[in-house]
Amino acid sequence: MQTFLVPVDFSEASNNALDYAAQLARIYNARLLLFHAYMLPTPVSEVPYVMITADELQKENEKLIERDAKQISLKYQVEINWQVRIGIASDEIKAITRETEIDFIIIGMKGAGGFEKIIGSTTTNVLHKVKTPVLIIPHDAGYKPISTIVYASDFSYQSSYHLFDPLLALLKKFKSVLTILHVQLAHSSESSDLLMGKKDIAGIFESQSFSFATVENNSITQGINQYLGEQGSDLLVMVAHKHGFFERIFSKNHTDAMAYETHIPMLVLQDKG
Repeated sequence: MQTFLVPVDFSEASNNALDYAAQLARIYNARLLLFHAYMLPTPVSEVPYVMITADELQKENEKLIERDAKQISLKYQVEINWQVRIGIASDEIKAITRETEIDFIIIGMKGAGGFEKIIGSTTTNVLHKVKTPVLIIPHDAGYKPISTIVYASDFSYQSSYHLFDPLLALLKKFKSVLTILHVQLAHSSESSDLLMGKKDIAGIFESQSFSFATVENNSITQGINQYLGEQGSDLLVMVAHKHGFFERIFSKNHTDAMAYETHIPMLVLQDKG
């Protein structure tokens, strides 16, 4: 049985991601591992206040996560375990992926303009720290069957076949139609390396129903958003490389643009060695 790790903070965005994860778990016959991390409050002034202890915070958070676990388990009939730890969320999530075999991390994201505890910094820190596939669920993306998938690639790297196992499993499970999207920067042309990379990707998905699409734009992120706005999709897939395409997209200038603006779930596969 597969295990999906779901970081929660009891916010609306987090609850939405949990609901999505539970429905996906039911389809996969997977179990959920709910996780919450907390920090001790730090005094910000000299005004006296009642200090809450770590033990009190631990028990309060355990009470909240157990409540959610019971509600979701009853609603969707899925197996759920949970953990609460003190520490920085992204660091503790990384630790769990080393201690337990996790197939997906499913995490919520709140769009720009609103305040939530799970925000871009936590989610993108997780993306950079872990080697586990991460499924980001925007706060306004409700669950629906994954009929169409867009995989954005620049074809400039050699990819391991097994890197795409989670995507291939999704394609098989939902009988999805895959589009492999390439954003061609304006005034550039296809190089021989790009054509070889495209051939390599085609070989990986040769048993699937897929097609290639190309859009021209001065910005990779804008090009992806342009295509999704025009054609739509149920899931965007990208690959996180130790160096390369992912870092260019998720630089400090582009993290918010991609993570906050997307209104469809985004699966990030990890190619970090």
